Amino acid sequence: MTTIACFGTGFERGCAHGEGARDKVRTALARWEEATLANLPDAPGITQYSERFLAQTGLWDTAQHLCPDLADEVRGIAQGAGLPEAVVAAYNLMDEQWWYDFDATQTPPEAEPGCSLIALAGPDHTVIAQNMDLPEFMDGSQVILHLGGPDLPETLLLSAAGLIGLTGMNRTGVAICVNTLLMLRHQKRGLPVAFMLRRALAERTAESALGVLRALPHASGQHYAVAHKGGVTGLECSALGAAVSSQGQRRLLHTNHPLASADTDTRALAMLTARGRIADSTQRLAHMAALGPQGVQDVQAMLTDPATPLCMVADGPSRSQTFGSVLFDLSDSPQGQIRLGLPGRDDWQTLAFTA
Repeated sequence: MTTIACFGTGFERGCAHGEGARDKVRTALARWEEATLANLPDAPGITQYSERFLAQTGLWDTAQHLCPDLADEVRGIAQGAGLPEAVVAAYNLMDEQWWYDFDATQTPPEAEPGCSLIALAGPDHTVIAQNMDLPEFMDGSQVILHLGGPDLPETLLLSAAGLIGLTGMNRTGVAICVNTLLMLRHQKRGLPVAFMLRRALAERTAESALGVLRALPHASGQHYAVAHKGGVTGLECSALGAAVSSQGQRRLLHTNHPLASADTDTRALAMLTARGRIADSTQRLAHMAALGPQGVQDVQAMLTDPATPLCMVADGPSRSQTFGSVLFDLSDSPQGQIRLGLPGRDDWQTLAFTA
């Protein structure tokens, strides 16, 4: 498990990431370049593609305006790894790249990001966990980011080398897990998912994290489950805003289709339906509901059983597979557990804050 300590200002954190995992970052972006250009045979090189992606949307402008410290972190990653800023910025727009390429070509990319999420809440103790499913070319780039800064609580994140984060928790006991909702409407000048996650996770209470998710404009459809020791709230976010998927309930289950929001993009929904992604998401949700896990050990076993539909392998129409599993145990002393890659490859390991 590669853990990268990234402390200081945004730019300093990014430089520590880019320098500390330079080989991993460069390899990850080379594989992303290969996958991106293979699906776009008429596209120019990756630098030109990235510059066009940023220029034809307002995504990077919005990120710089609303999250300047995180934009600086991206710049630091680029400098530390010796890569163009535009390329690293575009790489951090994973959910947005999906609809950008789809809008441009009307051809779906080969892989969709996805996830299976569960939370079990009690009056003073909550467990939230998920399998993170990503394009198979990202396997091998797994890292843990250990972050801190002047206005940033100590934070632990599952990420891919070169990305500012995928899912995580902070020392004040706030954890956020996510599910892609590609069929919800997007907007080209919204805040990208990676930046939204990090901006909300910088908050020191779940209430203020939810306030961020409700107030800022969303670039892409995404479900955010915000947990603390007293409970969990789910928000399905889209261009229209945030719809509550779950609040005040003991159990939250979510996969990759909306349970509350009706703000759908009909073209994306039809394409995902035709590719079997909605049926797959529905199957995973039903499987979790049928198992009904009761505690940490049940959740870990459920997420890492290779015989279940929750563990994705890139052998179907979608070239996505399980990138890793996380579990955040939130009480007065929050703790994390993580397992990287496909089930059976690695054991669960502890995520530890500074003593």
